[in-house]
Amino acid sequence: MKGVNSFSIIRYRSLPAFLLLLVCMGVQNAMGQCPPNIGFEKGSFENWQTLKGRIERDGTINMNVVAPDPTNHRILDANINGKETDDFGGFPVVCPNGSGHSVKLGMEAGGSDAHGLHYTFTVPQTNSDYSIIYNYAVVLENPPHQPHEQPLFAVKIFNVTDNKYEDCGSFQFIAAANLPGFQLANGPRPNVFYKDWAPITLKLPNYAGKTLRLEFTVNDCSLGGHFGYAYIDINENCTTPITGNVLCNDVPKLTLTAPYGFMGYRWFTDDFSQELGKSNTLKLSPAPAPGTRLALEIVPYPNQGCLDTLYTTVMKSDDPFDFKLKANMEACETPGLDLTVPALTLGSTPGMVYSYFSDENESIFVSNPKKIITAGTYYIKAVNKAGCTDTKPFDAQVRKNPMIKVQGDQAECIPNTINITAPAITQGSDPGLVFSYWEDDKATKTLANPSAVGKTGLFYIKGTNQYGCTNIQPIYTSVTAPPVIITNDFTACGELQLSTVNPVAGSDATATPSYWRDAATSVPIAPDFIFKQTTSYYVKLRSIAGCAVTRVAKVTINPVPEFTVTQPATVRIPQTINLVNTVPLSSNWTYSYWEDSATRKPLMNPQRVLKSGTYFIKSTNSFGCTATHPVEVTIEDAIIIPSNIFSPNGDGINDLWSIPLIEYYPESQIEIFTRNGQSVYKSKGYTPVWDGRSNEGKIVPVGVYYYVIKQNSKQKHISGTVTVIY
Repeated sequence: MKGVNSFSIIRYRSLPAFLLLLVCMGVQNAMGQCPPNIGFEKGSFENWQTLKGRIERDGTINMNVVAPDPTNHRILDANINGKETDDFGGFPVVCPNGSGHSVKLGMEAGGSDAHGLHYTFTVPQTNSDYSIIYNYAVVLENPPHQPHEQPLFAVKIFNVTDNKYEDCGSFQFIAAANLPGFQLANGPRPNVFYKDWAPITLKLPNYAGKTLRLEFTVNDCSLGGHFGYAYIDINENCTTPITGNVLCNDVPKLTLTAPYGFMGYRWFTDDFSQELGKSNTLKLSPAPAPGTRLALEIVPYPNQGCLDTLYTTVMKSDDPFDFKLKANMEACETPGLDLTVPALTLGSTPGMVYSYFSDENESIFVSNPKKIITAGTYYIKAVNKAGCTDTKPFDAQVRKNPMIKVQGDQAECIPNTINITAPAITQGSDPGLVFSYWEDDKATKTLANPSAVGKTGLFYIKGTNQYGCTNIQPIYTSVTAPPVIITNDFTACGELQLSTVNPVAGSDATATPSYWRDAATSVPIAPDFIFKQTTSYYVKLRSIAGCAVTRVAKVTINPVPEFTVTQPATVRIPQTINLVNTVPLSSNWTYSYWEDSATRKPLMNPQRVLKSGTYFIKSTNSFGCTATHPVEVTIEDAIIIPSNIFSPNGDGINDLWSIPLIEYYPESQIEIFTRNGQSVYKSKGYTPVWDGRSNEGKIVPVGVYYYVIKQNSKQKHISGTVTVIY
């Protein structure tokens, strides 16, 4: 045990991992006197102990008594916080059954924190039918933790006199995935589940004179990333929880109401000889005589209380009781219909307390009776100080607020103005609306000249339908100095893609350009559009504030030379090809000839091309526009036929071995052998020409010699014989 009133909580049930809990009790009844401030009716923690601590990794919870922490022990006042709803479950944070105060225990932050509230009291000796009832709503976030690591909410009853915990009325919820009665919440964090209002009855028979302690505990997960918090409000009627047992002068019927939210109900005569009903309400007309005692067996949901039998005795009161209720009332969905307005019960007995239900059996509280947004029949229950009750139906007529559509922000350039009354501004809104124009979102300050707004600002359009229901939508107007715009014209050959140039270079760099075909800027031009002819178009430059200026721009598209190349016929060395003859004559452009497609290396003699390959012909017109086409040149190898005899005798006649056309193959290899295979001559490019001398410079003898000629790597080598004579 650590610290004052420290304790550990053993977990019984598994339940999803972020925990919000709301516990609240019913309307105060003068018939039962509860321990002072048990329902926080003083708006303080007087007579309560506030605790704070942490949950350890093993699931053990240790807390110490501390002064109330305003962020984790927070009193909520129905007059101040009555319209607030929980971010996850959407239910009111103050109990909706007429309670004046609730308490928020914990807050929306992790950290392995634990928070508690304790109340110690002694059961009166004179009251053997002593009960405490509280309603609760639970919200849980469900992370993938082990059960002992999860957020938890627990309620326990400690018998101080006997030094033990009592099982009946004690329960706890541990975060898990599929708890009965829970729904997926629609809030700021995912995977959160909540359970709407549910009651727990702590009937305390045979405890007269004993001291008990109520213990409420809520904690974050032990890993510190997920949190839990609770709202608590204890009932201030601590005798029987059955209401409506007081018979009033002018109400001949009697409606007994048990705590709502239990699994089952059975009403009996006090000797259990006759079953009277199976709902949480029992309607008796005519009312039984005063002094009649009735019994009610209530069956709780599993692990949420104990099977119990409650008794009530019909009583007679002469206190005034006059409940008047208007038959119906109309309101708009926003702000909604307020069932708590005094005008609804005007003329009723003063000082009565009202509660509000959405069903005839009074089993479902209206979550927010101050703001009814759904038309239908509701049930209002009145209770006077003596405990007399009556419930009457009320038809709520709730009209839809009109739909208003505002067609975006509006911008103009000085000195122009903006007409926000133009029908196009509210196009798409509900038909038949009457519009008005305002400077504030509450529609309290009229906009002076809505048809000629000349300033930047946020204004509001209010639409009112035939039922008087309204809707207000904002409209932002921007009236600013026009942006500086400079348009640049461009000239191109053949075509121009808009995205490759900047038509507004030098303009206001913070403004955004757009491109259009017409001055009215109704037909847009895509940023990647390709211009293929000379034309004018329009550039609109819009400033950050929304002011736009439109200017004309021009694109000039000059023609590209169009010509075809006639592919030349194949020739054989020593013939050549004249590329000038492959293109048509033209007076509109000139030709140039190139060895590469980039036209960086000019062809030296295009009229006498000696080599096969791909060449390029470029045409250039007077606009500087060009077109380039390839031309394929094929020149086949020469047919090499060396002479088969020569006489290197120095007489000046046939002294050298002739190889016609070999000069076209400067890389050729030539070699001559004797009949025995001995090399007598070898050259590259046939230099020097063979004059009958061997490699050593000696005159070779008369005879037949063999030769091998390799023109290039692509050609098959040539071989044969040559005869040397003198």
